[in-house]
Amino acid sequence: MQKHWIGRITLVCTIAFGSLFALPAGAETFDHELGQAEFQTTPTRFAVTNWSLVESLLALGVAPVAIPEADGYRIWVVEPSLPEQFTDLGTRREPNFEALRESRPDAILISSEISMAYDKLSAFAPTLAYSIYNTDEPAIDRAEALMRYLGKLTGKEHEAETVIKSANDRIAVAAERIRQTVGDDKKFAIVRILDESHFRIHGEKSLFGSTLIRMGFENTWQGEVNSWAFYNGEVSDLAKMGDVQFAYIEPIAPTTKVKLLDTALWKTMPFVRNNQVYAVPSSWTFGGLMSAVRFAEQLADTITAVHGS
Repeated sequence: MQKHWIGRITLVCTIAFGSLFALPAGAETFDHELGQAEFQTTPTRFAVTNWSLVESLLALGVAPVAIPEADGYRIWVVEPSLPEQFTDLGTRREPNFEALRESRPDAILISSEISMAYDKLSAFAPTLAYSIYNTDEPAIDRAEALMRYLGKLTGKEHEAETVIKSANDRIAVAAERIRQTVGDDKKFAIVRILDESHFRIHGEKSLFGSTLIRMGFENTWQGEVNSWAFYNGEVSDLAKMGDVQFAYIEPIAPTTKVKLLDTALWKTMPFVRNNQVYAVPSSWTFGGLMSAVRFAEQLADTITAVHGS
């Protein structure tokens, strides 16, 4: 008889403590780079601290309620276009906490570059960290993984797969256009011109370098790179590249164009002499999947325009 009571007590305790520690019905937990975040319902109001996260949410049809440096986004990222209404979150490196509070987010999305603010941000809303850069993986692979992660977080997993397929289809079409214009065995240098003497030369794991590889082309720069997958180069590094397809990302300062592109030194470069220089309209080199698509299409547009195809 005593054993029956012990069994009942054990069962009651198990149920009681089990319900105490179990997740509430409908709750879901998401792992991220700095821990976990739990949501009772699917979050819909996102405050976002960098542009790659902004463009990825917009591609899924989710408009962030707080966005940093919107004017810069419109110059560099361009697409997808920003919503008409949102809270100005301040700078990408230093979010404005008062603005963050006023935006009333369900969730805050950050990347590793502001991980030091994670605890402060978490006081406003569950904060999730996901980075495309500062990893060992090709950036375009990470950008796809981010899209799937956000698809799950927003309850738009089907839409995420649709976006990824569309992006890869568009990249493939752009690659074919380039092949038909310059051939399929060309090497490319992807550069951002900082001034007449200094350049960011993008490596294979950068967003644009990894997009090139996905397109079936070779990225010329095989040297060292930093954690963002680019190398801070000089004019001498450009001279060593030889007869490559040279693409530089606009915009660059008008004074730099005069001091570099009109010089005798520049005009001696093999890629200049062979008419293989392409000024690619503004594309965000530290963006997400949509920035990769924009780069591929802008590169194809520029190459076909230069060669009259």
